[in-house]
Amino acid sequence: MDAAILSEAYRVTLQEHLAALAGEVGLAPATLQAYSADLHRAALYFEQVGAKSWLQVTPDLLVTYLSDLRKEGFAAASLVRHLSSLRGLYRLLKVEGRLPQQDPTQFAGKVHLWQRLPDVLSPEECLALLDAPKGTHWMAQRDRALLALLYGGGLRASEATQLQLPDLSFHDSDGHPQALLRVLGKGSKERLVPLGGLGLERLHEWLSDGRQSRPHPEAWVLLSKGGRFLDRIRIYRLVQAYAQESGMGRPVHPHMLRHSCATHLLAGGGDMRSVQEFLGHADLQTTERYTHVEEAELKAYHRLHHPRG
Repeated sequence: MDAAILSEAYRVTLQEHLAALAGEVGLAPATLQAYSADLHRAALYFEQVGAKSWLQVTPDLLVTYLSDLRKEGFAAASLVRHLSSLRGLYRLLKVEGRLPQQDPTQFAGKVHLWQRLPDVLSPEECLALLDAPKGTHWMAQRDRALLALLYGGGLRASEATQLQLPDLSFHDSDGHPQALLRVLGKGSKERLVPLGGLGLERLHEWLSDGRQSRPHPEAWVLLSKGGRFLDRIRIYRLVQAYAQESGMGRPVHPHMLRHSCATHLLAGGGDMRSVQEFLGHADLQTTERYTHVEEAELKAYHRLHHPRG
């Protein structure tokens, strides 16, 4: 789309945003072109329906725009990409103090993208699953920690089974407790995974209470009844059982939690290079398969967000 056909109110802000992405982030020309195409399409739509600038776009108008894209045949992953592009532009306006009203891209529950993305749970489903193990029994504490590692840490089931106590480092950052997990991934590649918020609470509860009641001759973080590490088959069955208990009407497997973690980071405006490192992928092509997005979005420049930290 030719930028000249946009009004100045849209064109100038768009050019500033693209210049910031090119200069401060160093995105490739193909990536910038993808962002430009997405934002041009949105700007033309908003103009045609009477919004005279980016500042006159409302959440309802943005939802209508995404709905119309869906009617045109755009896949759910493409809708996420368009939303991510718009969030980046409005983030620039907010940071520069040029967005006096509500950010129209920050709406919840109005576009049910999660239901259209295969193998992805919604944030609400993930949190319900994390709360499925009930009570103070050691097994419930362990399983809450397990689910928190799979979702909050984005760990593979095999990585969770091999996690040992020396791999954990606890510290405070700006007064907030955090943990760093030293994870051994595919190809014996190590990475550091941050864990805070609810995930850290669940892990600490298990380590300080439930795990202490079990025989633990070895240093595995997650223990079986006999004190050995929790194997992958057992993890698979646990996730399936808790998914049923939390009322999900579809099969759920451990990798869906890792997959959902990455996709939620993206939908929250995630920095996909950070997501690549977070997941332990060697290249962006692999991360793309997990998050159902194209390479252009994987290189997006946004701050890292995640439900419940």
